[in-house]
Amino acid sequence: MSFLPGDDVTHPVPDNTGYITEGQFYLRNGRVEPFGSLSRLKQLVNDKTRKDHRAIMDGMIQLYAQYKETEEKRAMGFRMGSWDKKLLKYGQMFEKEMMDLAVNVSLENALDKGWQILGECFNPEETNFRTDLIQEFWPKPK
Repeated sequence: MSFLPGDDVTHPVPDNTGYITEGQFYLRNGRVEPFGSLSRLKQLVNDKTRKDHRAIMDGMIQLYAQYKETEEKRAMGFRMGSWDKKLLKYGQMFEKEMMDLAVNVSLENALDKGWQILGECFNPEETNFRTDLIQEFWPKPK
């Protein structure tokens, strides 16, 4: 893992594997910053892990990107609609429960936690996940 002083990402440092673009995780405020972090390892999720891994990874990051845009709008004083409020709740939960450096869970538990966060913040049809994945993994009402 590379730590860059002052969030300076202009001069990345290679990790022990020698690859300049492998294993770099940018940290900000004690959390992994997913947009700058690089890893070829994520290419292996297609058929090597649980069938929902690629979809949950991509879907949650896409929603997180929308959250970041919503955060900017909120900071500029824009009025927040119901979708914005859902994104704000989601982004805060995602950062705290998935990207915080204090989080230490197995892959299986992380995937389950991802679905739980999505279920607490959105309706299934708002997430653009495939129907078969929603039917199998979306949290059931209690």
